[in-house]
This record gives sequence, structure tokens and C-alpha cells, in this order.
Amino acid sequence: MNDTVLPAPPLPEPLLYAALRGSARIIADGAEHRIAAGTALWLPAGVRAEVRPAPGAVVLPVPARPGGPAVPARTPIAPEQVPGLLHEFACALGHLTGEHSAAVSVHGAEASRVSPPPAPRSDELRDLAELLADDPDRGVAEAVRATVSGWSVRTVQRRFSAETGLTLTAWLRQNRIAAAAELLARGRDIEWVAHRVGYRSVAGFIRGFAEYAGTTPGQWRRDATLPAAGDAELRVPASWERRTHRTWSRVNGAHIAVWAAEGEARVTVGPRTIALAPGEAIIIPAGTPNHVQIPPGSLLLPIGYRSGRTGAVGAPLTPAQLGGLESLDTVESMLAAYTRVGTAGVPSGRGFAAALAGSTRAETDPDDAALARLASLISRAPDTPLAHAAAQLGRPEAELRTLVRERTGEPFAVWLRAARMTRARTRLGHGDSPSEVSRAIGYAHLPAFTRAFRAVHGAAPASVGLTDLRPARAAWSHAGLPGTTAQPGAAA
Repeated sequence: MNDTVLPAPPLPEPLLYAALRGSARIIADGAEHRIAAGTALWLPAGVRAEVRPAPGAVVLPVPARPGGPAVPARTPIAPEQVPGLLHEFACALGHLTGEHSAAVSVHGAEASRVSPPPAPRSDELRDLAELLADDPDRGVAEAVRATVSGWSVRTVQRRFSAETGLTLTAWLRQNRIAAAAELLARGRDIEWVAHRVGYRSVAGFIRGFAEYAGTTPGQWRRDATLPAAGDAELRVPASWERRTHRTWSRVNGAHIAVWAAEGEARVTVGPRTIALAPGEAIIIPAGTPNHVQIPPGSLLLPIGYRSGRTGAVGAPLTPAQLGGLESLDTVESMLAAYTRVGTAGVPSGRGFAAALAGSTRAETDPDDAALARLASLISRAPDTPLAHAAAQLGRPEAELRTLVRERTGEPFAVWLRAARMTRARTRLGHGDSPSEVSRAIGYAHLPAFTRAFRAVHGAAPASVGLTDLRPARAAWSHAGLPGTTAQPGAAA
């Protein structure tokens, strides 16, 4: 059950509590705030929050970007923003490839005076703009060659103006000032900000900022951190709708239920790929190699899990029909499974049970159960030698090697490496260093761990992009991982 939650430490990062249904009381540093469906409460970092959702309420806790109001602030939620908020929640679970930082932001009346320029409509020019924004020192001609090879700079300039209403130079200047304003609101030093956004001198930065924003950077920062009057403005970027998202290849220690909340998705479980239509859900069995592809505009959410120690769940044959986002009941089940702050009185296993009851799966036998228990054991204790695992499961080592090969189609050594690297990647997302993870999963030397990690994930543990899972877990009052004792962590 999900009862009242009081995260003991202060929030490590800003958080948005979005009421999608019903109402909730939120006590922030002793002051009570009430939100109803269609509104959200922004809380800055450092606040201690107690969340009390009413029965039947659905309150989505979403990590937010720094730089918003310095005090708690309410903001309305537009219906079209809900899928984006759910996407941000799913990203904070840490199961998608690539590094993700919170994209949701809240702006008070003063902080919203510096707006970013309109994004180009075409993918080619959007990629060009993002490259130049990320690397202010890169020349335009070099960026054109890297992103839109075959186009001349003149063609790019003409099309850019047609799509945005701004010349490329003006767009970059406006984007620099908007990025600088956000950094200033986070408390960054003016000189550091000036160089970070590409200015050669502080004097030039102050002059350029004042020309666009109408005030100096120092005055803007003082105004931006004042308490906002009235409602704040919620911004949920829609860039996720334009990109394909994937999970990284993994071997879970828990059975995971996933749901196509909006649009379609492709789920590869062992040798079979299943196309999920909107509203459909399946269960990915523990121990089976899997990955997911989510096309632009689609939303695939994990809605629950069950430890592999509980026994086998057969490979999915036909999905459950759970419906889309219109009722929010499945969203409520997801929150019950992965947080302790978003619902009241909802069993944490409800979403998994619904996917299990509504779907059909292959028949299982004792070998499937042994594979699930082995995967759970490796997830909880990746350094367990095979001899010890065989003793705990009551199976000879040779028999375990054979059943892994028969059930997954992979040699035991390849499967074991993938299971260990699944756990390793999650631990890295929780802030452990590569050397700490290496020792924890049983590697005597860091280079050997690095080679194994690169073989599975395509990059070294120090360089692969990872979502930092710590702020969300602390705010949601959940710290475990599926396949561990506590089990509430990243899914899919």
C-alpha cells in the first residue's frame, strides 16, 4: 500500500507534484499547500515535503530543472502536457538509453522574461541548432558539414530564416541569452556563465544580455529568484515526441510489466519481437534478454514488477488490453509500484496483476522457474560464483549452464555477463564509481570489468551516458531496484 510519505532528507533537486486526478495536501517545510486535478506544485531543492494524496488521487512526482521560483509555487497543467510529464517520469526510472536530465521547468512571473527562440521545424536544422547551442565555439561552416552535409551555408541561412523567422546569428544570440538566464537563476557566477555560453569577455556578455533582456545579468538573477506572484508557468518540452527511444539490452532479475500508454512500441523478448498497440501490456520474464524500441510520439511505461524468486512467468504470446491514458487507472498502478507518494491505498502489485491476468503466455516448467530464480540471485548478488548459485538453487552447475542456453539461446558466459552488466549499469546510475561497481559484481581488476561492460553496452562505464537516478529515488521515497530485496527501481 502507498501511505503518507515523508522523505527524511531535503529534496536533492527541484520536484514537481502534478495532480492528474483528485487532490492532495503537500506540506513543504511546515507550510500546507493543496493541489487539485489539473494543477501542480513546484518545490525547489532543499525543501522537506510530506505528500498526502486523497483516496483515488493520482499525483505524479516529476524531477524538474533548477532555476524556477525560490519558493513553492502552483502552476496549471494543460491536458496536452500530461504525456510529456509521464515521459519525464519514465526517464527518471533510468531504463532508457542515453543520459537524461530533467526537462520540465517552472517559471515565475519575473523568471519567464527571457524566452528561448523558436526551434526549427525540420530535423536537419534542429540538429544543426542543437549542435551550435551545445558547442558555442564551433564554427557555422563546420557545424553545417557535420549535420547537413551537401548543403551550402547560404542555403542553411535561407532555410533557417524561413523556419524560425530569425537569421542563424540572431537565433544563436537569443538562445545564448536564454541559456545564460537559466544558468544565472541557478546561482552560477556571471563570469562562468559568460564563458559557458560562448562570450569572449564578461563585458560583452553583460552588454549583449542587457540589449536582449532589458536588464543586466545581475539584476535579472535577483528578480528571477524572487517569490512569484500568482500561478507560475509550467513548461514541458515536446522534443520527446520527435525522437525514437530505446531501452538498453538487459537481463532483468524481476518480471517486468510494460504498457503502451500512447502509440505503439516494439518489445524484443529473447528471439521474438512483439508489436504492442496502444493500450496493450505484456510481461517481460526475469532472466530473458530483452530490449524495447519506442517510436516518436509513443509512450511505453513500466507498470509493475515481481521478483524472479517468486517463480516463472512464461514468454508473452498475446498482450493484455488495459486501455490508454483516458482513465488514469493504469497510471495509478504504476505509481503504486514505483513510488510511495503518488497514490493512497493502492496495492503495489495491481498493475503487474492486471497485465498478468489479461495476457496469455507460454507454458512454464521447473527450468523456467530456475532461470528466473537464478536471474534474481545474480541481480541481488552479482559476484555469486556459479557453484554457490547451483547450491542455492539445488541444481548441478552443468544443468544450470544447459538450461540458460536452452531458455535464452545464449551461452551461459554471455548471459551471465549481460545479467551482471545490467546490475552494473543501474548501480552506476545510483552514483557508484566504476571501481566500486567492478568490485561489487565480482571483478578483481577494473580493466576486465570495463571490457565486459563495453561488450554489452558499447561504451566504457566511465563514458556511457547514464541518467542520475538518485534525485528521483530520494524524492519518491524508493531506493531499491527490481531484482533486489527492496525491488522498486528501474524497469523494462
